[in-house]
Amino acid sequence: MLDDQLEKLYIKYDKELYLYAFSLCKDHHMAQDLASDTFFKAILSFDDNISYIKYWLFRVCKNLFLDHIRKDKEFSDIDKLDYMLVLEETPLDKLIDAEEKRRLYGQVMALPSSYREVIILYYYCNFTLKEIIKTTGLTESNAKVLLFRARKKLKLKLEGEK
Repeated sequence: MLDDQLEKLYIKYDKELYLYAFSLCKDHHMAQDLASDTFFKAILSFDDNISYIKYWLFRVCKNLFLDHIRKDKEFSDIDKLDYMLVLEETPLDKLIDAEEKRRLYGQVMALPSSYREVIILYYYCNFTLKEIIKTTGLTESNAKVLLFRARKKLKLKLEGEK
């Protein structure tokens, strides 16, 4: 019974979780590791009492990423992550195949990490504002302000390209 539930969770959330992990670290292999470690943690601590399993998975993924940053000197400065590039073709490239979406996603990934996180959760993972608040631990006003500023900054970047 538990195996069936976990398999359904994996099928339902694996792409969104990978996309979110990739938005955090900008590294294909690390994103795969974060997603698989998140599901591993789900296997170890799965509880029927977790009412918001999707948000719990995303929260675990972010915490695993933050733990990795704290342990790894290469990632000790989060701003350095903004300059890392993935040079190989990844499954993400297959997910985002339309050129316009790829360009837009590239601009989203170039945003500062706090803006990038709320944009990814809101637009790519289909989280509501309340779900973003539960996942990130932000206050409602802070989440709204971050989303507003992220949209504004993204709009300016896209207009600057043209």
